[in-house]
Amino acid sequence: MDYAFRDRPLDDVELEVLRLVLSSFRDGSGQVVRPNGGTMPGFRDYERGLAAVLHASAPENKGVFDVIVPVDGDKSFGISCKMATTPPAKHASSFMELSNSAAQFRQALLAQQINWATEPGLAGPAIVRLVTGWHDATADTHQLDLPASKYSVLAHNPSWTQFQLLCFPLDLQIANPVGEVEWLHEGASLNGYIDDGGRRHRLWQCYMNSGGQLKYYPLLRWADWVTEPFTLELPPVASPILRARDYFNEVWPHGWDDRN
Repeated sequence: MDYAFRDRPLDDVELEVLRLVLSSFRDGSGQVVRPNGGTMPGFRDYERGLAAVLHASAPENKGVFDVIVPVDGDKSFGISCKMATTPPAKHASSFMELSNSAAQFRQALLAQQINWATEPGLAGPAIVRLVTGWHDATADTHQLDLPASKYSVLAHNPSWTQFQLLCFPLDLQIANPVGEVEWLHEGASLNGYIDDGGRRHRLWQCYMNSGGQLKYYPLLRWADWVTEPFTLELPPVASPILRARDYFNEVWPHGWDDRN
């Protein structure tokens, strides 16, 4: 039996079901509240929706993997889900925020006696190794098939009118952090640059003292697969009270309607 993400892209039916599941969060229940008062799916909504489509589980913790896919007779594999605004087309990349754990970054560098501001060429690879180590530790603890595990990005344009699903390998060393990435201390961040056919591309950005965000901009050509752009349907928008009354009409207290 083949499995979506591990062996292949989502097929047309799976993608359409996911699109409609994501659309359902526009009914007022989505995490993201838009300026016009409507809602859009947020990262938890995406995790839950993808888990439902894949017949998987969504642990909803701060672990590496947001969706765990069971495999008959073999190890489960994990999917680390991200949501992000699509970067400008000229960058030819996607975007993921991999971590916001500044304390763990500083602790790891301190243990190796690395000063990120004066030794960026040592600090950058050390941080990438740290995150890769989290992957290894999680796979060992939960007996997951790490080579089969993936990153999944649900990208949207700034106006939230167009979406796209991307799947990337979990490998963070497609460009070797030692030798193929130029690490620089620039302002408040540690940045890693690669050469992309003559174009200088910022692959890594880590804010060591301000929230600790570790940002990763993998090239689009590194993706295992990318869907065509798609839009979401607009369901009827209802308040939580209207939805509750619809679900539980037989036990709904009639006195409530008299008060409103």
